[in-house]
Amino acid sequence: MVPQQLMKPISEMPSPLVRSEPVVCELVTGADFGCVLHHHPQCEITIVRKGGTVRVVGDKITELAAGDMVFLGPNVPHDYRNSTDEGKLGLPVEAIVVQFDVDLPGMMHSDVHDLPSLQPVERLLKRASHGLEVVGHTREVATAFVEQMLEVQGMKRVILLLQLIDLLADSTETVEICALPAEQEPSSSILADRISTVCAYIDSFYAEPIYVEQLATMIGLGKSAFSRLFKKRTGRSVPQFVNGVRVAHACRLLVDTDLTVSQISRECGFVSPAHFQRQFREQQQCSPLAYRAKICQTQ
Repeated sequence: MVPQQLMKPISEMPSPLVRSEPVVCELVTGADFGCVLHHHPQCEITIVRKGGTVRVVGDKITELAAGDMVFLGPNVPHDYRNSTDEGKLGLPVEAIVVQFDVDLPGMMHSDVHDLPSLQPVERLLKRASHGLEVVGHTREVATAFVEQMLEVQGMKRVILLLQLIDLLADSTETVEICALPAEQEPSSSILADRISTVCAYIDSFYAEPIYVEQLATMIGLGKSAFSRLFKKRTGRSVPQFVNGVRVAHACRLLVDTDLTVSQISRECGFVSPAHFQRQFREQQQCSPLAYRAKICQTQ
């Protein structure tokens, strides 16, 4: 097995172009994408024109296809790879990578948070903390914007980025890649705050038995009312959410430790290794050992 320290996402230094360009746009070509599992404080948009075998975003491994487009928020661990199961390189790669600061140009400053016209943009950037795959017609239009960015610099590139962000903010063709984190979007709603408290509890005590009645009692609601509210706020039932959190933690243990599947199953609160295997396959479309092999093979 690969040494543990090489499996953890590293903090990547900003591109030298950041000093001269508010929006960095680079064409990546060669035998591979030239990266390892990493994260950085900039937002990133990547379009894979050709080549590549898999992408890793957070706890999710996905096979690459030409045209793949992903929008990442700050500090989302990710990696693009071009190696086969036999450890050989795939076909040469070509991709466009765009990076920019999350507050460019003032979109997320505190004094504009409450402007109704910018709420869709704020929601988009928060959703990007899960990684967003852009699909459908939106991807076609967005790709045209990104390709134009390669040809211009300075304010012209900034204007294209703003048009792209506006497009994505209004689109229904962006799909979250990673499992929802425990922390939900901030809201002034008391009920939303209560659900956030429950989610934080699940993230802290995922290794222990968790019951719907127990969570409902925490925030003073009946079981049925709580279940409806929870699904409305998170998009998933309580068991789905709990299993998602457990699988996400299991993914980290598979990458960062040498624990066996049975040990990880116990560490993450699953009732049995068989149950763990079923839930993992359902969410990751592969077995835990296959996930470990894929995430580690090029580290």
